[in-house]
Amino acid sequence: MPSCKFSRLCFLVFGAFLPLSGQTFYGSIVGAVTDASKAAMANATVTVTNTSTSERHTAETASDGGYRFVNLVPGTYSILVEKPGFKRTTREGVTIDVAAVARLDISMEVGDVSQSIEVAGSAPLLQTEARDPARYRTARSAGQPPGRA
Repeated sequence: MPSCKFSRLCFLVFGAFLPLSGQTFYGSIVGAVTDASKAAMANATVTVTNTSTSERHTAETASDGGYRFVNLVPGTYSILVEKPGFKRTTREGVTIDVAAVARLDISMEVGDVSQSIEVAGSAPLLQTEARDPARYRTARSAGQPPGRA
């Protein structure tokens, strides 16, 4: 019977930490880069920098103009987008929260590489990429006729 007590003790000690394994400490930034006509811009360089730690992550946009940065430490970030033949675009003050996915679509303007566009004081980001779709109910899913939610 001593091995049975040991097994129970191990289960109690290690089992207490199992619920924590599904939680995440990080956030993400996703978006798309387009030109002024809303056409997708492939191979644009996107750099996110944590303004507190100066930690940088760089990626190129996909063929659909999309980019994704995952496992970002919560904090405030700046985003820089560059592509030859277009003005450099910077977005400052992007706040990433724990387990949040911020969507940030960026439109580039044609211009000289030495020119840049800096966006400041913009509206707060919305969390458009829901982690738990069950939390959001529509009027139809709640059994209500449309327009009477």
